[in-house]
Amino acid sequence: MKTRLLHVAAATGLAALAVMATPARADHPWQDAPVQASITADATLPGLQPTTLLAAENGTYLALDTNGHPVRIDATNTVSPLPGPSQPTDRLVALTRSGTDLWGLATGVQPALIRMSQDGSVQSRIPLSGATVQGSNLVALQVHDTHAYIADEGKPALVVANLQTGKATRFLPYDMSLTGRHPLLRNNQPRMGPDGHPMAGGNVRFLMLDAKGQWLFYQPACGPMSRIETALLTDTTFTAVEQLDGITEWRTTPSLGGATLTPDDTFYLSDITVGSILKFGSDRIPLRILRDQRLFDAGAPAVSDSHQMAVLATEDGTTHILRIALP
Repeated sequence: MKTRLLHVAAATGLAALAVMATPARADHPWQDAPVQASITADATLPGLQPTTLLAAENGTYLALDTNGHPVRIDATNTVSPLPGPSQPTDRLVALTRSGTDLWGLATGVQPALIRMSQDGSVQSRIPLSGATVQGSNLVALQVHDTHAYIADEGKPALVVANLQTGKATRFLPYDMSLTGRHPLLRNNQPRMGPDGHPMAGGNVRFLMLDAKGQWLFYQPACGPMSRIETALLTDTTFTAVEQLDGITEWRTTPSLGGATLTPDDTFYLSDITVGSILKFGSDRIPLRILRDQRLFDAGAPAVSDSHQMAVLATEDGTTHILRIALP
């Protein structure tokens, strides 16, 4: 039986592993950054979902409209469909990028992955077998190399799909790391259920993949954030016991409306508990870089390659984009 440590040592070397091998100061409190970010624009974007945002080129972003179709937000905050001639007809619930491809997740009668070019033209459609069970609700997607990683919030599990065959396998069903176990707080107030008790706000909601595709980070909206090595989910020689043993609680987070991981392995989180943007990276320093009451209803964040950030937020029932200059 291979152990996780031996596998990692053979694949990447212990020196490389040391960069992201221990929880990121999980017990250290968030602290205000000495230099704060600032909101430079707040624009109304009616007809967009606040749950998906990807950075594109030249200050533009990609999102999903309320019909689940990909759209571009340009530098002037004008929304337009992608220009490709063969746009997806499926309703997408998640959108991600892998290399030069865009990938969408459709959750109709049979879930499917939609591979698109940068202009939104459909290149292939991969029906998924074995991805769902009765009561499933697929909500998040990451893609790397030959596999897709999907979060099932309805029947909590991590789903891994082979992009060549469409065969999907469910992992860690109902594991504690995937289930909402804490009250979801917005503006420091819990959402109450019909029984008069605080609600957790659902199960696993956010997926993030590091640039090398080695580590999968995931969490419910109420936290905490966990991490597992992707090899444990794609290499069939690992056992269920080794998969469970490979879960690391990466750090405690407040309640979140969205999360992203940049190519330099820096996390940016939309904190809806106190209305802020959180950041931490390989330096293990957990920072609060911006506070604003509009962030109580923040959704998906994204960071461009020009040191700019954007966050989708809901204001008076309408989606807005907040553009942010990073410190």
